[in-house]
Amino acid sequence: MSRPFISSLSAPLRRSIVSSKKSSISKPCIRFNSTSSTFTSATTQPKYTTKNTLRSQLLRPTTLVLICVPILTGFLGVWQLQRLQWKLNLIEEVDRNLQKQPMLLPDNINLSALPEFSFRRVILRGKFEGPAILQGPQTKDGFPGYHLILPFKREGSGSTILVNRGFITTTRATAIREKRQAVPGLSEDGFTGDGKTYELEGMLTKSGEKTFFTPPNNPQTNEWFWKDLINMTQWVGGEKRGVQPVLVDVIEEPDTAPTFLMNQGIPVGRPPHVELRNQHAQYAGIWLSLSASTTVMLAFVLSRGKGAPKTRRPKL
Repeated sequence: MSRPFISSLSAPLRRSIVSSKKSSISKPCIRFNSTSSTFTSATTQPKYTTKNTLRSQLLRPTTLVLICVPILTGFLGVWQLQRLQWKLNLIEEVDRNLQKQPMLLPDNINLSALPEFSFRRVILRGKFEGPAILQGPQTKDGFPGYHLILPFKREGSGSTILVNRGFITTTRATAIREKRQAVPGLSEDGFTGDGKTYELEGMLTKSGEKTFFTPPNNPQTNEWFWKDLINMTQWVGGEKRGVQPVLVDVIEEPDTAPTFLMNQGIPVGRPPHVELRNQHAQYAGIWLSLSASTTVMLAFVLSRGKGAPKTRRPKL
């Protein structure tokens, strides 16, 4: 077999081998380029991110509660401090008035100046009139009962005021309401006085305050749950009878036991001193301490959120 014939047969084989080598070399380049572009896009545009920014922390329910609680408790603490100052001024005023000698009330009392004489001891002389007001229920020394309030016509040209004769038991109050027993200081009809002139030592007091749990008064049925001085004055006659909205509490007799007076059906007066509870300093300390502690908790939560990483790589 001649050499030209062999070369003619091997030429197509060489061309096929060369073309296969070129194709095998070019394919890895294409694969590397696609892989490189995919890795680059994955690193430049991360898909795994966290949102622990300050704004996201503030919008969490726990953070919102921690923001509101210090503000509310701080406001309550400041309010209790204001109430503390008011209570201290009131105690000072009460002590100052109690140390003064008893005074005689003028014939016509100036109602605008009356608050300046609160808890001042006074001397009264006159006669009781009806109708009777039973204000309660109340308790005294563990016994349930009511306060007996009557109009008091002062001697001479003095106006009529309201006088709280004192505490009577529930049994006595029920008998008076059912008209089975006469009112102390009145006749059996319950409207006119017993004809006696009384000289009393009492204390000027303010009108009562209705709380959220106190039922409303019902003048039609003569049920008085709190000392509504204006409506009480109108109920007993008001200006038509010359009754002024002034209330005086009779001071108890120091030499007689209250239980003995209760058994005899005699009203028990109030003590000659005033006890005012003052716990506003404790309440203010509680509220302000809660405000400080919740403020520290809020600062801790916000500072912990700032140090958190914003991005992270996925685990392979």
